Amino acid sequence: MYAGTGSVKDGSEAMSDSHPPIPYGLGHFPTVRRDGFYYVDKTRFVRALEKVRFVFFVRPRRFGKTLWLTMLDAYYNRNAADEFDAVFAGTDIGADPTVNRSRYVVLYFDFSAVKQAPPTLEAEFEGYCAIQMEGALRRNKDLFDERTRKRVDALPSINQKLTAVFQHVRERGIPLYVLIDEYDNFANTILSERGAEAYHAFTHGGGFYRNFF
Repeated sequence: MYAGTGSVKDGSEAMSDSHPPIPYGLGHFPTVRRDGFYYVDKTRFVRALEKVRFVFFVRPRRFGKTLWLTMLDAYYNRNAADEFDAVFAGTDIGADPTVNRSRYVVLYFDFSAVKQAPPTLEAEFEGYCAIQMEGALRRNKDLFDERTRKRVDALPSINQKLTAVFQHVRERGIPLYVLIDEYDNFANTILSERGAEAYHAFTHGGGFYRNFF
């Protein structure tokens, strides 16, 4: 089913007068919806997703994983509540949302944004995760006061930051959703450039990446 918004952004090339443009290479759900790109509505699967706690998608490239994750972010993120009607208008879940819509603090990690150079990979990874964590807490400062944000920011590793945040939300009953995209992005680079031994050290035992997960 096509879930249209009724408008096409100026300058976009439509396939015809009656069809919206295809969002090839565009994985940001709010942009796809707001700018009138063609979208096959899969939002009904949100209801099935809510029946499980941990989900791991391993579909091929260009299968829509990023679009799906950004849809989940738009749906569950309490910071996106004001845009819900505009973004989900005409979709299955927009017509009949679950009680969980727009109620979560969302931590979104997209590891395609991490520089893949192996010599500095851990530092790049830690830096990126720290930025994402700081942004999420700042956007939800009504739930994470300044003292808490500073305490988390001062911790030296993302593992410790996550532990502190998990403890904070657990004690206060704050719903938290963690989304991770491109989890294998630089793991594949290490495997191809440095071999199986380096890959094993990275993903097994005491490797920082394994410890993160």
